[in-house]
Amino acid sequence: MRTKINILLASALIITAVLFSCNNISESIQRDIFISPKPVSFTIPKITDTDSLMSIGNLNVKSLNLDSLINIQTEKFGAKNIKSIKIKEFKLELLNADSLNNIQNIETISVKINTAGQPDQSIATAAPSDSRATKLTIPLVLGIPDLKSFLTSPSFNYSLTGELRTATTKELKAQVTATYIVTVNL
Repeated sequence: MRTKINILLASALIITAVLFSCNNISESIQRDIFISPKPVSFTIPKITDTDSLMSIGNLNVKSLNLDSLINIQTEKFGAKNIKSIKIKEFKLELLNADSLNNIQNIETISVKINTAGQPDQSIATAAPSDSRATKLTIPLVLGIPDLKSFLTSPSFNYSLTGELRTATTKELKAQVTATYIVTVNL
């Protein structure tokens, strides 16, 4: 009887070890990495038109050093191992906002990403509240496809457009920050 119990316990230990090993192998073959490239700074001009859609910023981003961004989290993978890139978050921050010039001026805002040879892709859109704020996390649109072809190109653009609720009285220094989920595999 004691031998049967020992055999059952040994079998359970072996099965558990095999299952944990499979998870470790899977993690070393493919994994998701969160990257946040440096913020992109730009200036929003003084905008007095509140009746039409306006360009808030057209931001050119030079080639991202994806190898470095990936290697910060794991040395096993690099840009050559990228399977897909999905956006996780897109934030706008106004650096010199004041009581008359801040997020409450914005009625609607949308963000597109584009690069040569690719159609523009809408990635985020919002209708911010009319409360005073300096930061805005712009909600992502549903069904955003893989952005690998945009982020691995020599350069790409974020295009921000919107309609204002109230006019601004000065230029606004701003920056955007995007966080991406990069799936890498061997």
